[in-house]
Amino acid sequence: MFFVFSNRQYDIQIRTNLSILLLIISFASARVTNKILIPKFLFKGKRGWFLYLLFFLLIISLWLISIALFLITLYSSIALPNTILPSLEDVIIILTGTYSISLLSSVFYFTKESYQSKEEKLIIEKEKNLLELKFKEVQLQLLKEQIHPHFIFNMMNNLYALVNENPTLSREVIVRLSDLLEYMLYECNTEKVELSKEIEFINNYIELEKIRHDENFNVTTDFPEDVSGIKIAPLILFPFVENAFKHGLKQTNKDFISMKLEVSSPKIQFSINNYKHDATLAADKTKKSKGLGLKNVQERLELLYQKRYELQISTENNIFDLTLKIIR
Repeated sequence: MFFVFSNRQYDIQIRTNLSILLLIISFASARVTNKILIPKFLFKGKRGWFLYLLFFLLIISLWLISIALFLITLYSSIALPNTILPSLEDVIIILTGTYSISLLSSVFYFTKESYQSKEEKLIIEKEKNLLELKFKEVQLQLLKEQIHPHFIFNMMNNLYALVNENPTLSREVIVRLSDLLEYMLYECNTEKVELSKEIEFINNYIELEKIRHDENFNVTTDFPEDVSGIKIAPLILFPFVENAFKHGLKQTNKDFISMKLEVSSPKIQFSINNYKHDATLAADKTKKSKGLGLKNVQERLELLYQKRYELQISTENNIFDLTLKIIR
């Protein structure tokens, strides 16, 4: 601004005073644009208000520049009668320089704030993802811990019924139960376990149920022998097995349980079906189930596998049919 008239014989006082006044106007316009219009209107999606207020600011700044030029001209004509006054060409140059300063300031500010806003969003997104991950870990741990007391409660009821009837058999049940609890307490504290260990755990549970159901034990399994290197979430299949024994074996000739596990890259498919008695079906229709098993495992599936699993459950002709597909 100071050197706008450097090639002409303008008085130093005119150049100095005019530069100071126009610089103040430029600074004020840039501050209003950068601190009010851009953050409170443009960044918040209020583009109409932003353009309207920006136009209003332009009118005010032109009015202030006009007053500044008038005052400088009036001062020069009185105090400095022999000095050369700015021409129309000089006024155009002054206006261009004034708004160039404001425009450049706003562009730099917009670029800086946009970059900082993007960085802040990335940081917030990372923190949000981290919090969601921690929440899922805590939620999974709570859901996993619910399985333990639920399973123990059922087995203790079974053991209580055997103590007086068959002490020898009850001791065998205690040994097998301790093996199952050892797996649950020490092997299941990881995100995934070997599928072979999960199959072994289910087989041990079936043997434990076989001791309790000495009659009408119609249970068939079809598990692959070689599943080395394949991992799965711990105790993700077991609640379905436990639920089948709960509703599928009532000591009648109709009772049966059939389980099948198929493994193909990258899919694991577990299917189980069992006979479901009319009384159980009627209870399911008239009141909500109080069991934690199925509800628990569905929540765990949603947290662990999200869209990489498919669970189908149907009941037709008193046959409960369940198929679970998991993409590893």
